[in-house]
Amino acid sequence: MSLSLRTFILICLIFVGYCKESGEKHLTILTQSIGSMLVSEIGDKTFFLAAILSMKFNRVAVFAGAGGALVLMTAISCAFGIIVPSLLPRFYTAIVVTIIFYFFGAKLLYEWYHMENEGDKEELKQVEMELEELDKKLLSSHKIIDPENPSEAQKTNLAAVVPLQQIVWQAFIMTFLGEWGDRSQITTISLAAVQDADIVFLGCSLGHLICTTIAVIGGKLLAHSISEKTVNLAGGIVFIVFGLMHTYALITGDLD
Repeated sequence: MSLSLRTFILICLIFVGYCKESGEKHLTILTQSIGSMLVSEIGDKTFFLAAILSMKFNRVAVFAGAGGALVLMTAISCAFGIIVPSLLPRFYTAIVVTIIFYFFGAKLLYEWYHMENEGDKEELKQVEMELEELDKKLLSSHKIIDPENPSEAQKTNLAAVVPLQQIVWQAFIMTFLGEWGDRSQITTISLAAVQDADIVFLGCSLGHLICTTIAVIGGKLLAHSISEKTVNLAGGIVFIVFGLMHTYALITGDLD
């Protein structure tokens, strides 16, 4: 069993135990946070980034870099979420969050409806192009000949000579920058603004780590075998359901 998979299982057990002790409300928040991250990240740019990097370099190093960046971004997003209620009354904050869930749900369902069955995976293509440029830079920096036209042998040599800490750092930087302004970041801020920020942090972090684990184990294969249209449909439904849950909370006044 790989280190990333063992880490994932350990984190799952910790979170489940924590929520059992904390009660049903926290379990609901945790489930909502995890679900939001799963439908936001599967098939996203940072998902493909981890998937392709793990095919080129050490999987544990890629998991450490990408996972660390996502957890840090989650912490920053939760901090923003804590600040929001101080700027806007809680009731109006909850309305804004509800609108955001409906917006993301409607957007994903719109994309699903207008997408061809065999839609082009633009995110995957974009990440592949960016990583081709990264390969050229690494080839040049490690003085491997002909960086403009690397052979398969040279690519194998690249994986052997790049230090693990450089892989971790590269995965961290690219993932961190890729998450700014992303749907998952906005969702995390929204959840932290109306729910217990510590539980949101735990749940969103777990959701990110689940996605990263899937990506480093076989994300590119999954990307080619699962329809992007199906992912959009599932994501749209989940966000609409969460929007309905928040609408119910607004109507009943259960905002705590």
